[in-house]
Amino acid sequence: MNYAGYAPQRRIVLDERKLSTEYVPVKLQHRERQIEEALRVLRPVIKGEKRVVHTVIFDGPAGTGKTAVARKIGEFLAMEARERKRIPPLVVSYVNAQEHRTRYQVLRKIGSDGGLTIPRRGFSADELSGYIFEFFGRNDYNLLVILDEADILVRQEDGNAVLYTLTRAHELHSETNIGVGLVAIFRRYSESSLYIEDAVRSSLAASVLKFEPYTAQQLRDILWNRVLLDRAIKESAVSDDIIEMIAFAVGYDPESKRGFGDARMAIKVLYFSALKAESEGREVILPADVREVISRGVLPAELDEEVFEKLDLHEKLLLLAITRVLMMESSRAYVSIGDVELEYEDICARYDEKPLRHTSVWERVQRLKRMGIIE
Repeated sequence: MNYAGYAPQRRIVLDERKLSTEYVPVKLQHRERQIEEALRVLRPVIKGEKRVVHTVIFDGPAGTGKTAVARKIGEFLAMEARERKRIPPLVVSYVNAQEHRTRYQVLRKIGSDGGLTIPRRGFSADELSGYIFEFFGRNDYNLLVILDEADILVRQEDGNAVLYTLTRAHELHSETNIGVGLVAIFRRYSESSLYIEDAVRSSLAASVLKFEPYTAQQLRDILWNRVLLDRAIKESAVSDDIIEMIAFAVGYDPESKRGFGDARMAIKVLYFSALKAESEGREVILPADVREVISRGVLPAELDEEVFEKLDLHEKLLLLAITRVLMMESSRAYVSIGDVELEYEDICARYDEKPLRHTSVWERVQRLKRMGIIE
C-alpha cells in the first residue's frame, strides 16, 4: 500500500517525521512502569560505576513501545550524564540486528557511535573489541548499548559471541575501566533464549520487562498524543470517531486475546488515511479513508476471495504476517523470510497456535508464491 504518489499539498500532515517508526514522541504513554524500572537498573552506569555490566531485557511483540522506550532512556541518561559533569560521559549506541548481524558489524557500529572511524576491514573481531573498549576507557567513557531485534541476532552464528562480548566486557578487557549498560530487545525472549548458550544466559541474568500489546483505549491515547502534543497532524483534520475507528481496528483485546495492539500500525493507518484525504483535496479525514487504508493493507483488492478460502490456517497466518511486516515497513518492496517468521511466531502465540518449523514455513511461502498471492 503506497500513497506516495498522492498530491503533496500539506492540508493535513504537519510533520511526516513524527509519523515515522524512527520518531520518539515527547511523551511515551502507558509505558511509565517499564521506563521507571529500566532507569533503576541502568542509572548506576552513569553514576560512575566502573568494571560492571547492567543488563535489562525488553520482551514483547512488535509495535509495543520497546524501541521507543529504549531510545527515550538513552536520551535521558545521556542528558543526565552531560548535566552532571562530575560523572563520566555516556556513549549511547543503537544497534539494529537486522542491519548488523555479525560480531564485527555490531562492534563497528558501537565504535562509530563513540566517535571512532573504523575501516570495514583490517581488524579481527577480537582486535576490534579491544581497540574500542581501550578507546572508551582511555577517554573515561561509559557505554549504553541498545540491541534491537535481538531475536534475529541470537539465531546468527555470531549471536552468542556478541552477547558474551558485551556482558563480559569487564572480564575480556580487564585493563579497561569502563561501565556498560545493555538493553536487549526481543519479540519473544522465551523462545529466543533457547538459542543462547548457558555461559551467555548466565551473564544475561537480568530484569525482563514485559511489553504487552496496546489496548484500543491505550492506542486512542497514543494517537491523540501524536496529534495534540507532537503536532504531527492538524487537530481540525481528525475527530474522535476517526481516532476510535483506528484504535478499535488495531487494538488488542485481553479477554478474547485478539487484535494486534501495534502502535506503529495504528499510526501508519492514521498517516495513510491523511494522505488519502489530502490527495482528494480535503482537509478532513473521513471514515471511508480509514476503511480503504485498512482494506488495502489486509486484503489485496485484485485477488478473488475464493483464492483465500483455499488456504490452510498457517498459510493464512503467514499471509497475515507478511502483510503486517509490509505495513510496518512501507518503504520496503520486499521483506525477508526471517522477518516474516518472527511476525508469524508472534501471531501464532496470540491465537494459541503452535508455529510450524522453518522448512514447513518455507514450503507454504512457496505455495503462496505459486498461487500468485505474493512475489
